[in-house]
Amino acid sequence: MKAQSDCGGAERYRRLKMNRMFTQLQAIIPRPQSKATKEVIVTDTIRYIKELERKKQNLEQIKDLQLQAHASGTTFTLPCIANTDNCSVTVTVSANVAFFGIRTVARRGLITMILEVFSNHEAEILAANVSVNQGILTFAVTALLQVVGDGGGECAVEVIKREIMTL
Repeated sequence: MKAQSDCGGAERYRRLKMNRMFTQLQAIIPRPQSKATKEVIVTDTIRYIKELERKKQNLEQIKDLQLQAHASGTTFTLPCIANTDNCSVTVTVSANVAFFGIRTVARRGLITMILEVFSNHEAEILAANVSVNQGILTFAVTALLQVVGDGGGECAVEVIKREIMTL
């Protein structure tokens, strides 16, 4: 009888440990569902890991492009990493001048928020063009970036792009 009781205690401990691990997984993945089944948690986790792997590969490609462009002194174009149904940002860089092509769903105050991102990074706007067609905002910005040290302008491009994508 005692052996069976020990077995039940070990099984209960194993279930508790597994439940804690599923709770941790659910907390890590973006947009977790409350009361999600274990199947949903695992499926969402797999999807999130694949998304992170894709983003890592894109970042490695960008890094290679930047190194090649920096070595040869040429222009490079940053591919759009986070292209969702709501927003995309493409960037072309030459020396410390960058062209940002922003396409997103139009909403009140968005242009002001985007311009604040540039201002926060001390980027001087050389030209800007805005159009809205069927609720889609297209915003083209040419900016002079402050270069701090070696390649600082390229780092600023990534930060600006990331901040715009989160607006």
